[in-house]
Amino acid sequence: MKSTNKWIIACIFTIGIIATIQIQERNDQTSQLRTLFTEGKDIQMVREFVLAQFPTSSQPEIIPVTASPERDPMIPTMASYESMQPYEEGVLVSYNTSIEVVAREDGIILFTGHTRHTGKTMTVLYDSGDTVTYGFVENFSNLPYTAVAANDLIAEVKPGSMFVKVERDGELLEPTAIKDWMNDVLQ
Repeated sequence: MKSTNKWIIACIFTIGIIATIQIQERNDQTSQLRTLFTEGKDIQMVREFVLAQFPTSSQPEIIPVTASPERDPMIPTMASYESMQPYEEGVLVSYNTSIEVVAREDGIILFTGHTRHTGKTMTVLYDSGDTVTYGFVENFSNLPYTAVAANDLIAEVKPGSMFVKVERDGELLEPTAIKDWMNDVLQ
């Protein structure tokens, strides 16, 4: 039976029940149908009765769904930069296209806000102990003190520049070490 026919039959059935209740309650009496539909234990019995009137001949199709932590290779990442130059205590990285900044590993966001030197800025403390600051980002995906997992989207950067500062064991990484750190992001 097509779904349109089922809807028509269900509407007729519903209208019939409502009409029967209205007719029974004209004389200020409580309808037995209203009592049946308003008591919780009987609703299940009625539901099963109605479902039994519409037998299904086909088995529902089961479609397996899997989620993969793999990122879409068509979306540019931090490692696809055009140029890099030292800036403040980190580096300024330029991009020709918009990119998505993803969490390198599990961690917690320590700061999201605006600073004088790096505009919209986000600082993440990763489980490895690295503290990474991303500046000149366009959008934040999380608020401060939010836990993030590896490959979670944390920010977006429009074409232009992004500031990156990496602090490991209390020491700031040099620009060449930051370059290696950025190239290792997807590995």
